[in-house]
Amino acid sequence: MTERLKLSDVEVVEIPWVEPVYTRDFPEIPEETYAQRVASLRARMEEHGLSHVVVYGDREHFANTRWLTGYDPRFEESLTIVGLSGKPRLLVGLEGLYYAAIAKGVDAELYDEFSLQGQPGKGRSLAEIFADCGLAAGSRVGLVGTKYRQTNEYGQTKLASDVPYYLVEVLAKTVGFDNISDVTRWFTDTTTGLRIPLTVDEIARNEMINLMVYAGMRNAMAALKPGVTEAEISGKLNYDGSIPLSCHIVVSFGDNVGLALNSPTNNELRLGDPLSVALGVWGANMARTGIAVHSEDEFSPEIADAMEKVFVPYFDMLLRWYGALHVGVKCGDVYEVVRDYMEDPFFQIALNAGHLIHFEEWINAPFVPGSEDVLQSGTMIQCDIIVPATAPYPGVHTEDSLVVADAALRAELAEKYPEVWARIQGRRTMMEGLGYTLHEDVLPLCDLQGQVQPFMLNPTQVLRLKK
Repeated sequence: MTERLKLSDVEVVEIPWVEPVYTRDFPEIPEETYAQRVASLRARMEEHGLSHVVVYGDREHFANTRWLTGYDPRFEESLTIVGLSGKPRLLVGLEGLYYAAIAKGVDAELYDEFSLQGQPGKGRSLAEIFADCGLAAGSRVGLVGTKYRQTNEYGQTKLASDVPYYLVEVLAKTVGFDNISDVTRWFTDTTTGLRIPLTVDEIARNEMINLMVYAGMRNAMAALKPGVTEAEISGKLNYDGSIPLSCHIVVSFGDNVGLALNSPTNNELRLGDPLSVALGVWGANMARTGIAVHSEDEFSPEIADAMEKVFVPYFDMLLRWYGALHVGVKCGDVYEVVRDYMEDPFFQIALNAGHLIHFEEWINAPFVPGSEDVLQSGTMIQCDIIVPATAPYPGVHTEDSLVVADAALRAELAEKYPEVWARIQGRRTMMEGLGYTLHEDVLPLCDLQGQVQPFMLNPTQVLRLKK
């Protein structure tokens, strides 16, 4: 077991915030990328002897559809039918039929049952559409929902899928129930998932989106002071809707922090309160949880040793976790470097030791004991170790995004997007100055990456290993 950091190993230093320079002129994903995605899916279909894959989407569970077609359901549901040849068929509701103009390389068709309640109906039945797409008795079909099963609870079930039953029933009547299998894992498995590795354009796009989120978070944290309300700080995040939210905006003070996902209220911040601030959009998520003080002198007597008990151990967790990341690492090995903290009851860590992020805030969390999953080049990861700690001690949470990339992907990024590459290298230098040892594969996307802020009313003061 690695010896834990001691209070004497760490110091508090001032790290001025990087001035937020960002644009909403983000790189677009080329149409040929979508064609390549369909081709990669078809290659896997042929490998497994499937004639079709059917991908379900709705407003909440849109990411597989968005990745494959460029379209995301906004009000309604969708279904994407992919055969071994020809254009995929994208079924949408009436409202979505207009928005489907953004989809790439598909034929869009109205399916009335996906329309909002009370909309006029004039389209074909699902059975007719399936037949038109070549689905028939004996066709072997892979079904893609949102989550694949990871326990044995449904081990005796022939088909365990979170796709709505009414759609599955029509499909089963068309091809035969025994010819349907759930292939959601094809999309989101850590090691083999088709949509886990980002392209160079996606990395650059998400880095630039992170700049936008950083600007809002910086503005919000700079406005923290006793007497300010949660709603006032939420307004400082400058969220304008140009990139859709991936999770609910979180600004919580005092007892509301324990609610985790509570909406901002008129609750006022008091000196010594716990607090949380978070903003997550497609491709970027930043969050901070800490305590509303200016300095260690303002810790209440019962938590006078919080630096030693909470903040230094948390910094140690991050140093270990970031240092373990690289392309090809087993996710179980990453867990092992923080196991002693993860399983220490004082810290009450209930969620995970980091997770994968994409359009959605959370795809899965492979950093668990014994995991044989390995990180692919291009995988985007969220540092998301949340420490509630033990009352009366405060919790702490430092959440930022990064990508692991092999030499070829790094070279492509540096050549195609030199400004993005330069910012990433600047963040690596900043983190190394704080004491992090990073593999060359690690590409930090956030300008606060790895900064542990023990005094949230003085957020430019962060922890650093003594030199």
